[in-house]
Parts: sequence; structure tokens; C-alpha cells
Amino acid sequence: MPDQSLKVMSDGLELQVEAFGDGRPFLFAHSLGGCRHQARRLLEPLASEFRVIVFDQRGHCGSTPVTDPALYEPRRMAGDVAAVLDGLGVAQAIVGGESMGAATTLLFATMHPKRVQHVVQVAPTVGDEPNPSRQMIVAVGDFAAEYGLDAAADAIALASMSQGIPREAARLVTEIWSHHRLESFVAANRAVPNWVLFDDLAPVAALKMPLAVLAWGGDPSRPLPLARRLAAAARRGRIETVDSLADFAREPGLYAKLLRHLLPE
Repeated sequence: MPDQSLKVMSDGLELQVEAFGDGRPFLFAHSLGGCRHQARRLLEPLASEFRVIVFDQRGHCGSTPVTDPALYEPRRMAGDVAAVLDGLGVAQAIVGGESMGAATTLLFATMHPKRVQHVVQVAPTVGDEPNPSRQMIVAVGDFAAEYGLDAAADAIALASMSQGIPREAARLVTEIWSHHRLESFVAANRAVPNWVLFDDLAPVAALKMPLAVLAWGGDPSRPLPLARRLAAAARRGRIETVDSLADFAREPGLYAKLLRHLLPE
């Protein structure tokens, strides 16, 4: 099937969407500060088996800038997932994402379970408790507001390297920041870290479809205990873990390889 690139309207905002590959539809939502280009690069190895759908979440990269923190509301962003599937004419799909994208797709699955065949959670950041590193993430937005996105990316890379993460791995997270609108980036970083999706994990336990988790250690903003709790709460939960984000820098293709282990045959 040929590649598709289109714009989809959701909640009065325009979302930039791409679909590539051939097979069962697999929608993947990127992390806070990420974009569809990063997601596509990571998921290209899956294109021989899946119709991969990536999109710029609201306020990010090619989608409509969003400078009001109140518009980064998780249920509204779960609605964006529905709009993307509708725009492509997809009634049901495998859905998943990383970090912020894990949250929006998990919430979508609880809101629209009949539209979801399988849930994938990569490095989840929030569930029934706020992110333990929320003050640091908000501070990154404040730093960017004062000094710019490039300076904020450099600061995060240096902080990550001081914890033993190679520069290449640190740049996996921040390399796209300069392509965002500064005001949107700041608003997202002030809003998203304070999300709490559920009072408890009962909505996750109620899901009937499989839920698969990919997580790593050494990253307090993407807590491994939360990943394990989500997998344990799900009726049909599975989890794959690696030691740290650095593993993906050392072995190109590992991200997609581990995801393939977690996806349905």
C-alpha cells in the first residue's frame, strides 16, 4: 500500500498524519517533545507487517501550535487518536505510544475499547499517580522559555550524559526539539507532566484486549515501577525491559525488534 500523508481536523486543530507499510493498522503516538518523523524512523522495520500510522500530536511539529496549557488535556488528546483513525478510515487498530503517547493511547483504549485490538505502552509516564519527575519537566519548559529550545536540548543532553547515558542516546530524545514552536513546547511541558489519568488502575484491569509494555531503567521520568504495575494490572499484560535508554543507541533496530516481540502474530 502506498504511503499516505494527510492533515486531519480534531477539536478545532489540524494534525499532521502519515501512514506507511502494509498489514494490520498500528497507530503509534510519540512522546512529549517528539514528532512523527522520530516515530517513523523507529518503526520503519515494522512496515513489512503493519500499516504504521504516526502523527504529530497537538502542538507538536507539523500540527497546529497550541499555546494554552489547558488544551493539553489527556481526554481531548485521546480524542485526537480517534480523529486520526477516522481520517484514515480505520475502524479498529493496534494502538500505542511512548511516554505522553502511551498515556493518550491508553486513555483512548479505555474510552473506545471496541476500536482497539491490542495496546502497546512504551516507557509509560503516568497512570493513577502524577509523574515523579514532573517538577523537572516543567522546569525544562521554563528554561526553554528563557533560553530557547536548543539550549534546553543541550542542557538535557548534558544532564543525561552525567548519568552515564551516551550523547547519541540523549539526543534520541531531544534532537527534534528545535523543530517545534517555542510557545507550544513550553505550554506542553507545563501541562503534560501534571496529568493523572485514573483514580486507580481499575480501567486498565477492565481492558479485555492484550496490553504490552516496553520499558527501561535509569529514567525517573519514565518510572519502571509504573510500567510493571500497568503490565500486572492488565488481564493480558506482558512486559519487556532493557537496562537503560542507552541500549537503543548501542543497538540500532532494538526498539522495533522488542516491539515486534510484543505485537500480535
